[in-house]
Amino acid sequence: MKAVPFTKMSGVGNDFIVVDNRAGMLNELEVHEFARRVCTRRISLGGDELLVIESPTSGGDFSMRTINPDGTEVKMCGNASRCVARYAYTHGIAGARMTIDTLGGPVYARIENDAVRVKLQLTSPIEMEHALIAEGSKYITHTVEVSGAPHAVVYLDGVANAPGELIRRLGAAICHHTDFSLGLNVNFVQVLDEHTLWQRTFERGVEDETLACGTGAVASSVISALRGLMDSPVRVHMPGGELSVSFERRGDAFTELFLGGGVRFVAEGTLHPEAWSWSYATQ
Repeated sequence: MKAVPFTKMSGVGNDFIVVDNRAGMLNELEVHEFARRVCTRRISLGGDELLVIESPTSGGDFSMRTINPDGTEVKMCGNASRCVARYAYTHGIAGARMTIDTLGGPVYARIENDAVRVKLQLTSPIEMEHALIAEGSKYITHTVEVSGAPHAVVYLDGVANAPGELIRRLGAAICHHTDFSLGLNVNFVQVLDEHTLWQRTFERGVEDETLACGTGAVASSVISALRGLMDSPVRVHMPGGELSVSFERRGDAFTELFLGGGVRFVAEGTLHPEAWSWSYATQ
């Protein structure tokens, strides 16, 4: 196997490895194991997810596959779609307005200089006020799926300064709680005012806190709005920076859901075969 060209991108602290596979260069590899290895930090390139660009599957400009560091493939990632949109525009794959086919449904993206806005959708009912026991204490979760990505929102005072160990430990306990058989992403949130909130996220598949989560920002915003705590537009502060969420609401229904924020190119190069052929026994 030859070296694989890649681009490293960052969306408000979420870092991704982007590979254009429209010509089939990854087809001879087991892509889930490939992702698991190249996303391993300190041993290989490292990243929150591997993003694979392929030919369109449902009438879009192209399709995006999203694979976690543990090798699981998920339906969609909000910040990933924003990064891939800017990559596609920069490399002439699509225009400034595009449709990305994902397992979570179509994502409509718009390029605005170095910022990207994507239109997402709620793909499950919002479930409010679900009580559970985690780490020996009672917590109230509110859950929803955003473009195929499942999320729980938990309100936590002082979340910005909470110890990372707490976010990781409690996030893992809720993510893999028996009430959620398939696991989900866990967003710890504090509302600062009617248009601003702080969020920290434990991501399923990454199995750690990440610096940002785009679909999580949407989940936190709509659930906070449904609780009467805020209204559109929303500024979402995260360890990696700030995202914007806007929406229209009629009763319990949310439409015109947009996620925006900055996107950066970090590096371009090739992955050497040794980046994914190392042995777990000798890592």
